[in-house]
Amino acid sequence: MASVAAKPAVSEMSQAERATRRDLAAFYRLVDHHGWTDLIYNHISAKIPGEPDAYLVNPYGLLYDEVTPDNLVKVRLSDGAIIDRQADAQTNVAAHDLHAPVLAARGDLQCLAHVHTPAIMAVSAMASGLLLLTQTAMGFAGRVGYHDYGFGGDACERLVRDFEGKDTVILRNHGVMIAGRTIAEAYVQLHNFQMACEAQVMLMAAGSDLHYPPQAILEGQAKGFGQWLDRPGGPRDPAGCLEWQAALRLLARKGVNFHGRGA
Repeated sequence: MASVAAKPAVSEMSQAERATRRDLAAFYRLVDHHGWTDLIYNHISAKIPGEPDAYLVNPYGLLYDEVTPDNLVKVRLSDGAIIDRQADAQTNVAAHDLHAPVLAARGDLQCLAHVHTPAIMAVSAMASGLLLLTQTAMGFAGRVGYHDYGFGGDACERLVRDFEGKDTVILRNHGVMIAGRTIAEAYVQLHNFQMACEAQVMLMAAGSDLHYPPQAILEGQAKGFGQWLDRPGGPRDPAGCLEWQAALRLLARKGVNFHGRGA
């Protein structure tokens, strides 16, 4: 489903919006690079600093390798109205239904990424959910919520509740939503979660006995992972994330223009 709005008056774009468009477009291109896409579906959103009632999301109908800073759609958080310069701007209605309630309720978050890769879908359908069997998975200890499958009714309210105190919510029999205080954090967290799910699917397929770390180890890993996220140069550092800068260099080497028109 898509929503369309008439062309609004053109206004000067803030530096914060330009930077958000650049980084969000880069995130889409990185998801494409890693092969985490699903045709024209799924969505990654980002709030614009200084504009509490606005966020950016992909235009409906494009593949991820077609997303640019200039064609990202600006949407009003409160009611889903498109406030973009593009006369034919469209968004997936499901994107607003999933993203807006969480972004509105969680002032600490800037970015939400929703994907359903095969490995993530497989884990979402397991009764156990994410198993804390690998070092990468252990980093999510205490950070994962679960959202039962279903649309309409109280689904949006349930999703907000499921995100309380969590930054990753597994959508049962569906996929995942990964949150970040920065776009860089959402990307790094998605990368880690995908790896954890791939490892879990391989372990389950192997059919051998599984070794579970003791609770004290899990608690220590969770604390250490939080410190790793908050470190200088880490995913939450507003001054810059080392992993994110490395990812941007990868895109630059591939010749991907994530700076927008005129770059």
